[in-house]
Amino acid sequence: MTVQNANADVTPASRRVRELVIEAVDASAGLIASDEVSVRWNDPSALDGMTVGALSAHLVRAAGSVLAYLDRTDPSARPEGALLTPVTYFHAAIDSPIHERIKEVSATESMAGPAEVAARCADIASSMRIRFAAEPSDRLVAALGGRMLTLDDFCRTRLIEVLLHLDDLAVSVGVARPETDEEGPAIVIDVLMGIDRMLHGDWEVLRALARDERRTVAVFPVF
Repeated sequence: MTVQNANADVTPASRRVRELVIEAVDASAGLIASDEVSVRWNDPSALDGMTVGALSAHLVRAAGSVLAYLDRTDPSARPEGALLTPVTYFHAAIDSPIHERIKEVSATESMAGPAEVAARCADIASSMRIRFAAEPSDRLVAALGGRMLTLDDFCRTRLIEVLLHLDDLAVSVGVARPETDEEGPAIVIDVLMGIDRMLHGDWEVLRALARDERRTVAVFPVF
């Protein structure tokens, strides 16, 4: 594991998006550790083909991937082409073969049980606090076959995964979604709208938002 200088140059904007991810992962750990999730661990979740346990394990794996990519990426590495953005990352990831194995891997990892999965989630949040404070704002990570994006932009993709699955998990067990900062969902909406604009063009998105009777493609949901 490579860790940058503890006094790394982290801008306020970088610090903020990293704080939002940590908050979301912390909230997820608390929900996964709840009695409501534990007693329904093997029940179907709100996501087709996934149990409550598998959904929880998938959320934790999605959160932990940022630490895994940090560990795998040499801090001095630079991209051969253009950096990915949160929008182009998800656009490329939509057709990634990994989606075919998500349910299988999540089901396997859920077999550890709710206590262990919740503890892993809490550990990820704790590790993020340390790692993120030590990584400069220009830190890059390699994802999707080595293509690179900034750590902060990858954190924005994690907000999508963690916040949406936090909501999925709360709905699955019939409890209120844990409260998180409203800036997190705002970032998620911006990225999702960017994906839709890339997929369908601005006018189709505008029509879906304000003139649905004139749209010619299914714009929403994004994925």
